[in-house]
Amino acid sequence: MDAFLSFHAPGFWLVMALLAGVIVVGVRTFASQSAQTLSIPIYWVMLPYLALISGGVSPRLMGLLYIDWVVSLRIGVGLTMALIALALGMRAVATLAPADATKSDGQHSKQPLWSATLIVVGLCGAEEFFWAFLRGASMELLTVSQFSVDVPAYWAVWIAVILAAPTALLNTSGAYSRLVKATILFMSSIVFFYTRNFWLCWALHAAVWMLFRQPTQHQPILDRLAPSPANHASATGKNRLR
Repeated sequence: MDAFLSFHAPGFWLVMALLAGVIVVGVRTFASQSAQTLSIPIYWVMLPYLALISGGVSPRLMGLLYIDWVVSLRIGVGLTMALIALALGMRAVATLAPADATKSDGQHSKQPLWSATLIVVGLCGAEEFFWAFLRGASMELLTVSQFSVDVPAYWAVWIAVILAAPTALLNTSGAYSRLVKATILFMSSIVFFYTRNFWLCWALHAAVWMLFRQPTQHQPILDRLAPSPANHASATGKNRLR
């Protein structure tokens, strides 16, 4: 129980993450639009930061410091490139997604492209930072507690997936976007298990999210195959003039 009652223990911060997540998700429905936009990123960053400065979680277990870059470059980069290549292949059939997958992306933002890209990369980093906190705290909790597990790192990664999934999915609108977010969570968990490298997971997270969710100028394939009444009338008129 000491791992859950002490302010410097990982279990305490895992419980705080669950309680704060429930509060943020529950309260943000009654908050203003600006508060809703900022509440989740603040939650992603502030709670792991407080856990770090209090000693409740190790930056090494979060993959922030003391990284084995030889392993990361030898295994992690290759694995990351393979997963991104898989995402590119799946992106090729993204035009078959339901309407909710492209409706929000089709709306052009007034922000410059570089500014919107930086915001997306920053939000992906904030979310990945929170996932790294869940992984590190779970790993430390399994290590210091009397749990009979053979490989704490393996079980900690999947415990973190279970803890991160509700907030990640509730904060994402649309079935397609939730599927993308679940895929990213699964991919980054695999990369983290083999490399313990937060920075590499952040790069994977941002790359895959932008590959899947980038604005597209193409209509769904079925819409392109079926001409609209206006286009059909225009084409008919042109044929008559000929």
